[in-house]
Amino acid sequence: MATSSFGREHMDRAVEYVHSESLDEIPDEVDEALRRRVLDQLAAVVAGHRVERMDVSTDYAAETYTAGESTILDGSGRERCLEGATLANGLAGNALDIDDGNRIAEGHPAACVVPAALAAAEEQDATIRELLDAVLAGYEVACRTALVLKEWTGMYNGSGSWGAVGAAAAIARLRGYDHETTADALGIAEWNAPINPVMRSVARPGSAMTKDGIGWGGFVGATAANVARRGLNGSGMVFDDEEADPSPLDSLGEEYFLTESYYKPYPGCRWVHSGVDAAFELLDEHGIDADDIEAVRAYTHWKAMELGTKRPANPDEAEYSYPYMLAVAIVKNDWLTPADFDEAMRTDEGVLDLVDKITLHQDEEAQELYSEKSTSRIEIDADGETYTSELTSPRGSRERPLTDDEYFKKQRVLIDDAEGEGSPSRCTTTSTTTTGRSATCSPTGGRNETHSSSR
Repeated sequence: MATSSFGREHMDRAVEYVHSESLDEIPDEVDEALRRRVLDQLAAVVAGHRVERMDVSTDYAAETYTAGESTILDGSGRERCLEGATLANGLAGNALDIDDGNRIAEGHPAACVVPAALAAAEEQDATIRELLDAVLAGYEVACRTALVLKEWTGMYNGSGSWGAVGAAAAIARLRGYDHETTADALGIAEWNAPINPVMRSVARPGSAMTKDGIGWGGFVGATAANVARRGLNGSGMVFDDEEADPSPLDSLGEEYFLTESYYKPYPGCRWVHSGVDAAFELLDEHGIDADDIEAVRAYTHWKAMELGTKRPANPDEAEYSYPYMLAVAIVKNDWLTPADFDEAMRTDEGVLDLVDKITLHQDEEAQELYSEKSTSRIEIDADGETYTSELTSPRGSRERPLTDDEYFKKQRVLIDDAEGEGSPSRCTTTSTTTTGRSATCSPTGGRNETHSSSR
């Protein structure tokens, strides 16, 4: 690697961690969380491939990139090179905005890391254990990169801006890169990662090709890993910039961001989920009928107030619409599912009538709490009465975790109609075994082998 006056102490610390992290040494809580997050993301990928307009980006990746050994999980059985599969599955993994998230990093680590790791694991014929080790290393490095970059830039950028580093880290681990090649891969990934101004995407949703930069971040990580292996050098990393704070790296291998992350029980922007859950509580407690509602007021933090679209024209706009998601939840009085973002629901008269009765308001307490959690308070006027919720945290967080039944309900909703060689029913070995070969999709849909954990 080229030498300069720019330091590398903290970059070297990250690289050492990438190749030393092991399931043998992690607490049971971390082990369980890791397995569940991998399965959670695989389900999100497969369901995401079925979202309206996702075929555009999936077919683009399949038609543009060369054949390889990594599966595009759209049920077609198509296999492409590392970059092609990572891009296609990365875009799909965030298409429903149902992927896991981390409040501290303010983004979606698994969506960036898992598609890249799975693509590399398939090409390497890796064991499930090797895949899990790589995902864990990539996840933790990605989250810490997010913290350092956020403090250093003073900007709130999308997950792809730091997820690229996690993707490169996972690939380097699976391919067994030496220290210098890994450092180059991480450095190239960080330097070339997309800069995604999140609040613009919130205010003006585009499509899965732009949202949060996740697919492109993973793609950059995969490309960085490939060119580093061919001998290109990085330019160090932000960790060692004299104006950066590298302290988040100090806890690598000791504290795990993965256990602090949340699961989403249903699709759409996380900022809306607290309002949806608050509304469910009011409906259940007071037996409110949607037809009797005269007005709904949502009190929340200012970022969530940007989600004001009332006539979403596509799934992305629907996912970033507080009034729409809240209206659907109230009309159904049941969990939101991928189908609730399709055109049929977006044009439903009952939903749109309620959308027009919903207003957003800033809440001082919710604003003060935002750095820790996204909260909402809901008021519903119905039958001459006003019903008010507590300031509510969304389910799926550490303080309000999903039950086992709720976690698996989500997975069933996402995969119940998946078909084809790339369906998640053929990839669930990731969650159930540690050392079984291999990390590729099983041709029978069951476990390839069953082993007890070596931990």
